[in-house]
Amino acid sequence: MPSNDSERQNKATVCLTVVVVGGGLAGLIAAYALSCAGHDVTIVEQKDSKPQSFGVSQSPPNMTRILNRWGLKPLLDREAEKCASLVMRNGRNGDMIGAMHFDKDFLHDLVADFLFLRTEKLGDLFQQLAEDEGVNSVTATVTDIQTTPSNVTIALDNGQTLLSDFLVCADGYDSPFRRLVSGEEELHDRRTARAYLALTFILPMDLVSQDEELKSIMDPAHWLVWFGSGFIFHTSAPDGGKNLSGTMLSNYNREILPEEEAWTNRPLEYWGIDLDAFEPRAKRLLSLVQVVSSRVLVQRPCIDDLVCENSRIVLVGDAAHPILPGNNQHIGLAVEDAEALRCIFSRIHDRDQIAEFLSAYEDIRLPRITSVVNYDATMNMMLMLPDGPEQDQRNVLLSQSMSHGDWDHMDEAEFKAVWGQELDVYTHDATDQVDDWWTKWGNMMSKKPQHSSSASSTSIPVLHRVSFIQPHSNI
Repeated sequence: MPSNDSERQNKATVCLTVVVVGGGLAGLIAAYALSCAGHDVTIVEQKDSKPQSFGVSQSPPNMTRILNRWGLKPLLDREAEKCASLVMRNGRNGDMIGAMHFDKDFLHDLVADFLFLRTEKLGDLFQQLAEDEGVNSVTATVTDIQTTPSNVTIALDNGQTLLSDFLVCADGYDSPFRRLVSGEEELHDRRTARAYLALTFILPMDLVSQDEELKSIMDPAHWLVWFGSGFIFHTSAPDGGKNLSGTMLSNYNREILPEEEAWTNRPLEYWGIDLDAFEPRAKRLLSLVQVVSSRVLVQRPCIDDLVCENSRIVLVGDAAHPILPGNNQHIGLAVEDAEALRCIFSRIHDRDQIAEFLSAYEDIRLPRITSVVNYDATMNMMLMLPDGPEQDQRNVLLSQSMSHGDWDHMDEAEFKAVWGQELDVYTHDATDQVDDWWTKWGNMMSKKPQHSSSASSTSIPVLHRVSFIQPHSNI
């Protein structure tokens, strides 16, 4: 791991065999982090291709802090675009609602920068880092998973069988493996669940700049967010302002076809979006878009567990926290998951500790994940309020909270009353959280714990261990 902090480079004294199912960003990042902790990691991915690109990934301060800690700051300085300002506009009439400038004082409080990176570059980076760290890769489909209290057996459609000390499920928003952790089919009524259309696109800035009004509001250092009745539409400019990236999340009320629940490049007109619902500049920008990467997502509830009953399967990424694309913690939480696993499993010195260590991961991550996912869902609903008095009241409140535009002149109490939880999300330090947990509970972790009975006699919550076999052949 490229780092100048020798304490962060500690490796485990026992090398575990770990299989990661899912070769997207969350899987690559988790595999890289666990390999850096000293373990033998294999990624199983269904198709032989690098992660798909869906525009731009946001790296909020809590994510940037970890990437810097991993020694990646020079690369971020070269490849990422710093967000200098958040600009919020009324999506229907274009009126300015408010702006917040991320000046030095503001960033000092947040400890790290808010960055934008091309998703393709982020995927390429972690693909290369994982390969350099010695992570193995297998192209196959998982056909069967069996767990015991001591290991996991993974059968693949190519006839290969992998034996793992534990398995990391990073198979995305529609994860079929979540039920291996919950122990039963999820009770999820699609008829009443909210559905959203998510789409992203990239446009050359030269094309956008031909429209003088668009050019005047497309500052590469600005994160421009339009929101209105049933939609959030935001833009940023990666690649030094050479391209404009757009992402939209909107309510979806039509019948959902099976093929619409997969990311696919489609003409924008396929979705029948009413462009007249947007303010003139946003409408003109969307009229320049021909093809979007898009899909429909049915909102999924938070899961109550991150680790299976046998304490051999653990969820990370969208499988653990089904957060909607385009939101600023979409990748950030996956990076936090990986850092927590790295910090915990760099301390292991006996295979008999795996169950306790995975329980520690769940203790540490589950409250954080639940809080962020619920906050994100609440924020989406607030920004997508329908036209009417509630929306007007929201706009006034947001405008007042950002009325001065910079940290020096901000009414701190008023700002934190509206954005305090957002700041708490940004200032979270996943590494420190593990260290704090370890200071409190680590001395109670058995040096060579016994199974079930003795392990559960400690004050640290440990999951029950029972045999669970998932025979499905279509995973």
